[in-house]
Amino acid sequence: MVPHWRIDCPTGPLIMNMKVLFDKLENPHPNAYVEKCVGKFGRSYSKTVQEIIRDSRGEITEDIFLKNTARLMSNFKMTRRGPFKGVGLIDGKVIDPDGILADSWDAIGSSAIDLKKLLLGRPSANRARILVEVSENERNLVTTKLWTMFKKLLPLCMSDTSWGVVAASKLLFSIFPEVALPVDNNQWRKLFQTVDYSDIISLMAAEIMEWEKITGHRINDCGPEHSTLPAIYNVMAMEAREIKSAKRSD
Repeated sequence: MVPHWRIDCPTGPLIMNMKVLFDKLENPHPNAYVEKCVGKFGRSYSKTVQEIIRDSRGEITEDIFLKNTARLMSNFKMTRRGPFKGVGLIDGKVIDPDGILADSWDAIGSSAIDLKKLLLGRPSANRARILVEVSENERNLVTTKLWTMFKKLLPLCMSDTSWGVVAASKLLFSIFPEVALPVDNNQWRKLFQTVDYSDIISLMAAEIMEWEKITGHRINDCGPEHSTLPAIYNVMAMEAREIKSAKRSD
């Protein structure tokens, strides 16, 4: 049996399974296990995420958006085909052959600036932990704003072989690594089993708070300095995905 969590979100209360930070016996993964998972993760990914976190710490501009998204999409190998084919960052110069990154900024730029102002306006909250340190009402507002931007990005990120949900989540993470989560295909379909991005963000916050309450540890302390909650949670979500995939292949 998997632990459950009741989430009061903008669309109403829902019950979702805790699947990332807890095992199938309802026990929270030990902090040593979380540290091990983070430590064994790819150096390239870790370096890219740390750069994303560093470069998005202040106000968001189009230049920051273009550079961060180009860097992240390339690292996640989203630039080999599809809408982001050919996108990259070379010697600090953004390569955007079809203008997909520029179009994405046009779609969400004003909303992104608005959300960043909201987050920066909470000086008492630790940026790395802001998702769990703001009030429930503020957290619901954040998830609503992310969900609104997510839906604006979907039409741009879609292709003949993709609904665009993976790319949209990664674009948001590239400028909001403190509150947004990059979600891959298997996580959408097998792990979270929802297409509502706000549900996933709400689940992440609820599961982190429950894990920290039980273990007495702060989960962002399980990673490199300045790691954000979504950055750590993403590693554990990918670990959970691999465990489920391995069981299916046995």
